[in-house]
Order: sequence, then structure tokens, then C-alpha cells
Amino acid sequence: MRKAKGQTVAIVVLVLIAAILLNLWLMLSMDYKANFDRYHDKLNAEHVTLAVDNADGSVAEFLSETLKNDTEVKEYRLDDCMYMVGAFPYNGGMMNGQFVFMDKQTAISRTIGKAEIVEEGDLTSGVYLPMLYKSDDYRIGKTIEISIGSHTVTYTVCGFINSVMMGSHNCALTQIILTQDKYAELEESNYAFRITLCSVRLNDKSNNLTYEAKIKAIVSDNFANTQMTSNCYDIVSQSRYISQGICSAIMSIMAFFVLLIALVVIVSNIINYIQVNIKNLGALKAVGYTSGQLVLSLLLQFLGLTFIAALLGTALSYALFPAINIMMIAQTGIPYAIHFLALPVIISLIILGGTVALSVWLSARRIKKIEPIVALRSGVQTHNFKKNRVPLEKTNAPLNLALALKTTLSGVKHNITVCITMLVLSLVVVFSGLMTENIIVDMTPFLNLIVGETADSAINVQTEIEDDFLEILNSDSRTEKVYLYNSLNVSHVGGVELMATLCDDFSKVNNQSVVFKGRFPKFDNEIAIAAKYAKEKGFEVGDEIEITANGKTEKYLISGFTQITNNLGRDCLLTRQGYERLGALQSVTYYINLVEGTDIDTFNEEMKGNFSGSVNGVINVLATIEGVGSVYVSLMTIIVIAILVISVILIVFVLYLLVRTMLTNKMRDYGILKSFGFTAKQLILQTALSFMPAVILSTLVGLIISCAVINPLTALFLSGMGIVKCTFNIPIAFTVIAGIGLVLLSFGIACLLSLKIKKIAPHSLLVGE
Repeated sequence: MRKAKGQTVAIVVLVLIAAILLNLWLMLSMDYKANFDRYHDKLNAEHVTLAVDNADGSVAEFLSETLKNDTEVKEYRLDDCMYMVGAFPYNGGMMNGQFVFMDKQTAISRTIGKAEIVEEGDLTSGVYLPMLYKSDDYRIGKTIEISIGSHTVTYTVCGFINSVMMGSHNCALTQIILTQDKYAELEESNYAFRITLCSVRLNDKSNNLTYEAKIKAIVSDNFANTQMTSNCYDIVSQSRYISQGICSAIMSIMAFFVLLIALVVIVSNIINYIQVNIKNLGALKAVGYTSGQLVLSLLLQFLGLTFIAALLGTALSYALFPAINIMMIAQTGIPYAIHFLALPVIISLIILGGTVALSVWLSARRIKKIEPIVALRSGVQTHNFKKNRVPLEKTNAPLNLALALKTTLSGVKHNITVCITMLVLSLVVVFSGLMTENIIVDMTPFLNLIVGETADSAINVQTEIEDDFLEILNSDSRTEKVYLYNSLNVSHVGGVELMATLCDDFSKVNNQSVVFKGRFPKFDNEIAIAAKYAKEKGFEVGDEIEITANGKTEKYLISGFTQITNNLGRDCLLTRQGYERLGALQSVTYYINLVEGTDIDTFNEEMKGNFSGSVNGVINVLATIEGVGSVYVSLMTIIVIAILVISVILIVFVLYLLVRTMLTNKMRDYGILKSFGFTAKQLILQTALSFMPAVILSTLVGLIISCAVINPLTALFLSGMGIVKCTFNIPIAFTVIAGIGLVLLSFGIACLLSLKIKKIAPHSLLVGE
């Protein structure tokens, strides 16, 4: 290895990149997710949280008696607080959520579900926000305008909190802490409802999903039409780590690809080493060295390089992790203290060391077949029956091209290395294009897949004024389309709670791909359920399912399967008439498509003014999507850039190793060709062209295969969120341009790396002989 420093550096770099990605993946997938449980235990957080309307206090009394006698319950707590649907500006858009307002002293002293203040100043009057929302816009001392129902209140930011079960808009409930004076003002204003917040810890937290459905069913049975909102451990822990899961999955795949390429390069390097040094190996065998000793010497060299690179990669992964941590916190909203983790390092060393050792052993076994007498003749057998595929005297191809083809056909092992590298990079390029087109450039396909349904505006009104509201909307020239799209919770009998979305006519919804198997429900006895949940419970289209809400239970026929990630694959669709078999609606949400150019906020304010007191909330859906979606756009932009940079590095180092090997092996041939009159420029062109058949063929095949499998692979990445079938647009134009770019980049790099041919002098080679 001392004589081939460049090759040594290239191998070290490839293993180094693999080590960085492996260690980052293991840290994210193992300890980062465990961080949620650490904080959950530290703050004695709930396994089930229930926010329930309790105007007269009877529900709280009933809950206290019920929970006290429930053997599944380890401990519980009931708190009086305020609740309302609200919104505030966030990331250039709007953040809409179901806000639980609590006074500071109560929030930080709760025995169950305590909030932790992670940053505060000297201010004594204002609001404490979940740390997820800390940004340049919201820092201590700055103000925030929060829409609470139909009203807007301005608060000064006093600090930021960590609330495990209510610290993000992904938690169904979002905790907003107010200082005592501001909480008293909110109570007096009557902008929000008085509720009871029920926090429950179970003896067995694995029952949290079923217990959430159970306790809500019990309350509904005794207090029909009582408004409730809830969350549970499983849903919150999954929803707060969506970006972590995506990032972790991508890093694991990239680590595998880089490691695969590194192993292929190592195998190719060892085979070349044996060919070049066959005389020395034969001599060593002749003086008594065994094949095992020679293989062991190679094994020790490569394992030494691997462990050095792995340790350097580990150090670099910790240097990169703070930046990744900031990106992750922007979605999780839970602080993470970076610390040394021994287990990921050990696993990385085992994976890298084990795979490299196996590759070296398998490729070095051919040393056993070397016979000293043949080796001393430089491996030349007495007869050679290989066919001359490109006879120069008969071919019609230009001489430079013909010589390049002869080199290509004689370097099968090099071709295999090039093919594997380009096949992997083709998949990486197609994935980058897929993310760029469907998330970064145009977020609509991503939203259709992840969110389900989008519109311009969403307005929630009391059912008493519903007819008048629809009359005004339908007569307004700015309204393009309006349809009921109301979400609430129901429970599957014998299962868990499901988020039900109601529509008066599903043919009106913008995203008709929500149901990907079967059809939308049309009649009051039909339901479409999430494919993920159906798979868990063994349901098929046409089966019957029992749904309960408001103390009533009804049977429905499954008309189709959906994939919406709003509730992580625990969703269903019902017609309005279908839900009304279970209970009456007290308020309804309508989605509205507006004419192009209409100011959505102005439109919403007008509707609030027209129905003052009867509009519970308005949402600028586009602004909300922009605010929440910007986190994922930023994440995917960074990931795509990182992937493309790594791809270029891989091409450079793989081609460097192959070109260096070729120059070493064909040094004498190049000298002879130069003595015959070939110029350095012609030989450089021949060398670069010799890689092109493998590059072009593998890139073409790789891009075609990648386009076919990229959506199923993406669905696999997102399966934990409830996605079963991915329908992203394949970026054909990007793929074609990227494919051409890969070929041209490979050719250019091969030409640059072949410039060393200029230094080859026939005279010096003859003197060396």
C-alpha cells in the first residue's frame, strides 16, 4: 500500500464516507428516537391525553371516578384549562392547531405531563411557546399574534418550553403557556372554552391506542355530543419523528450504496494487485510462505485502513451532527443533547470490518491457485486461447475507438466495478430528481400524498347558520368550489380511535387519489379506511367494520382503502349521512377553492364579519401548508445537495482507482504505442473512451430500472406514516439530462485522470528493461 498512496487515499475516503453515513444513521435510528422516551420519563408525561368540554364540572367528576377504579390506570391528573382552535404566523405561512392554554405555574408543576422551560428571559407577562416555534421571528422579547377562534390576541414571548405530548402541531394538541395575568385575561375574554385536561399514565403503555379509544367511548356513552380532543403515546412519538425517520432511512440506503461501491473497489484493487505482483507472490511461495500467510498480510493491510477510516468517519459524524440536530429539532420540537454513543461506533466497526474482511478474503483466495513456476513467468501460460474480439486489421472503426474497445473488452473486472457504481448512482440521481420535482420545486404531489386534501380556505361554522353560510358562499363570485370536509374522531369497536373525514360528496374533493383501491364512500352505510390500518386488522374491501361515536355503534361496509398521513395511517372517510347515524354535528368545516388572485386572508375576514359569533375558526390552508411544509422542503433540499455531492465524490475516486490501475498495468503498452507515433492526446482519449461502453450501458439500464422502482421504494420509506402506494411524478426530463450529465462527467474525469500518460517516455521504459 505504501507504493500506491493515491489508491490508499481513495479507498480510505470511500470507507470514510460510508462510516460517516453509517454512524449518523445509527445515531438517528437508535438514540435519537430514544430521546423521546427519556424526556417522556423525565417529565412523567402522559400515555393518553384527553381534552374534554367541562362547562358544568360533571365530566371531570365522572372522569375522576372512572379512572380511580380502572385497573389499567397507574396514575392520572385532571386540570382546568382553556381550549380553542387557533393559528399564528410560522415559517412564512400560518400554523393552525388545537391550542391548550394553561397558566405557567400549573404547567411547570404538574405531577403528570409537566412542561419544562428550556429558555426564558426576565419578562413576567406574556406567553411561553413550544421550542419548535423558536425562530428569528419569535425570540424572547418579540411579540406574537395568536388567532384564538375569531379573535386575535398579541402576546410578548417570555420563553420556550418542552412539552412532550403537546409540544408540536403534530401532537393533535398544542400547549401554550401564559403568565398568570394573561391567563386571567383570556378567561375573562371568553375567547376560548373552559375544558378539563385529563392526563393518564397506564400500567402498560403499549395499550395506549386502545385505551384512548376506550376512555373516549366511555365519556361519549355518558355525555352524548360532548366535544373531545385527544392524543396518545404511539401517535405522538411517531408524528414528532417523521423527518428523523425519513432522514434515517435515506442515510441507511446511502451508507449501504457507498459501502457496496467501496467493497467493489477493494476487490478490484486486490485482483489488480495480484496481477501486477504475481512474480513477487510466486517468489514468496517458492521460498516457503503459505497462501494463508499472504492472504493474511492483505487482510491486515485493508482492515487497518478500514478501522482508521471508520474512526475518522465517526469523529466527522459527530462534527456534522450538530447541524443535523438543528434540522431535526425544527420538526421534532424536542431538545437533544449530543453525547458520545459507544454502540453505534461498535456496530459501525463490526459492519465495516466484517464486510471488508469478507471481501478481501474472497478476492485474495486466488493466491492459493498461483503456481510458482507460472508466477515467475508473470502469469503467462504456455497457451492462450482468448479470442481477439476487435481485430485491428479487419475492423472499420477508427483506430482510436478500436483500441479503446479492445481495452474495454479486456478489462471485464474494471467494467463490473464501473457498472455497479453507475447503477447505484443512477438510482441516487433518480431519487434526487424525484424529491426535487415533487417536493422542492412543486410541493403539490407531496401534499397530495402526505396531507391528502388541500384547498385555499377552510372555515368552521356552527350548523345553525350553515344554510345561510352556503348561500352567501355560492353567490360570491370569488368562490370557485365549496364542499364539506370536516374531520373528527370515531372509534373502531375492538380497535383504536380513527380520524374520520366527512364529505357531502367526495366527487368534489380536489385529490381523487386519496382512495387508491376501491372507491370513495357514496352511501350512508359505507366507509373507506386507511390501508395501513386495514392491513393491521386484516380487512379487505367489502368487509364489514363496526364504528362507534357519541355512545352509538353502527356497521359499515368498507368501500375502499385510503393513504393519508395526518393520523399516521389511522384514518377513515365517511359521508355526512354516514356519520349522522352515530350523532349530530354541532359545527362543520367547509373547504373552499377561490378564484385565482383572490386574497385568502381578506376573504376569510369578510366571512368572519358576515357571521360574527358563529364562525369558530378560519384557516388559510395555503399559508398553513407553506409554513409547515417549509420544514420538509428545507430538509429535502439539504439531503438532495448532500446526495449529489457524495455522488460526484464517488465517481471521482472510483474512476481514479480504475484509471490509476489501468495506467500501471498498461504502462509498457502505452510506451510502445507512443514509440509507434501515437500522441499523448490520442492515448488519453483511448483510455477515457474505454470506460464509456460500461458507463453508458450501466447508466441507461440503471436509469430505466430506477424509474420503475423509485416509487415503490419511496412508499417503503414512508410506510411508517401510512403510505402504501407512492404516486410521485417521475422527472423524465431531469432523468435524461442527469443521465447525460453522468456520462459526460465520467468522461471528463477519466480524461483528467489520464493526463499522467503525458509523462510516459518510451526511452525510460526501455532503460528500465
